[in-house]
Amino acid sequence: MKLTILAFDPGGTTGWAMFRAEEIFDPTTEENRYYDTAWSCGQLGPEEHHNQLNTFLELQQTEKTIIVFEAFEYRNTSRAGLNLMSREYIGVIKRFCQERGVPTVKVNASQAKGFVRDIHLKKLGLWSSAYRHAMDANRHLVNYLVNDQEWREGQIALEILKRAYR
Repeated sequence: MKLTILAFDPGGTTGWAMFRAEEIFDPTTEENRYYDTAWSCGQLGPEEHHNQLNTFLELQQTEKTIIVFEAFEYRNTSRAGLNLMSREYIGVIKRFCQERGVPTVKVNASQAKGFVRDIHLKKLGLWSSAYRHAMDANRHLVNYLVNDQEWREGQIALEILKRAYR
């Protein structure tokens, strides 16, 4: 079965990161194993990209898809760089997932930024200085794969920890 995990940093420019693999159940270990793994990332925008985001989600959906996205955190004060557009793009993501029964995971920006530093992305071969928003999406993806209860003791998390944190 094809597994796709997409992570998003929604905003005026929406960063995305994707992990894709073939998932096979191994009856001898009674665990899922992952083969033909691939990582990719990019950005949508900065022009309005509601339709582009929806089309992107449609094209990336596989038999098993999980969507991770950064939550919008408004703290009742205006601040420099505050972009309310992220709420609209989160709405596109949530509607797509609701229509298709795709599970979503909402994450906080501080969790990923505190755990996944630039050096970790570089060690994993995921770093690109040209795509700041995609790097934030990569942080959410790596953080999810290492720290989420479903994944944290599995093959993928162990490989990430071995390559980036040791």
